[in-house]
Amino acid sequence: MLTKLASRLEAVTALLGQVAAFAILALVLLVTTNVLLRYFFRTGSVWSQELEWHLMAPIALFAIPYTLMKGDAVRVDVLYERFSGRTRLLLDIFAGIVGMAVAFLLLKYSIPYVEKSWMNGEGSPDPGGLPARYLLKAILPIGFAALFCQQLAQVIANCARLSGAVYPADTDKSDP
Repeated sequence: MLTKLASRLEAVTALLGQVAAFAILALVLLVTTNVLLRYFFRTGSVWSQELEWHLMAPIALFAIPYTLMKGDAVRVDVLYERFSGRTRLLLDIFAGIVGMAVAFLLLKYSIPYVEKSWMNGEGSPDPGGLPARYLLKAILPIGFAALFCQQLAQVIANCARLSGAVYPADTDKSDP
């Protein structure tokens, strides 16, 4: 039952990873358009430049849990690879629990920040800027909740592996 929960959490993480990928594509297209407009037509807009950094929020906050899910997170592999499989699983479980604590604290402290922005109807202070900055800030707790959930999924999966159970992702042959 817990491994099914972990698989479902990872499915949400995969979806958020796709959102981040589309945000990267949108950012590349937007930056290219802004540069072309600025240098060839000597025009531009504040809202489109603000949108560039607005797109970075989902890229960073949704790609972090996705990267963690894919196992591409940074760690000291020189040491990690020397440990036994059991020790690696125990380290991964410990790191997951610490990661959950950090994600929980970030989630907890981001909510009042977003609520204040939402209540004030915060927008861009610049003329011609994007009007609903609170929507951008709302990505913070979503991203931290996604990070918490991905850490939880990894802790569950690693506990299952430690107990000798087969985790569904271990049987996936489509990923080399």
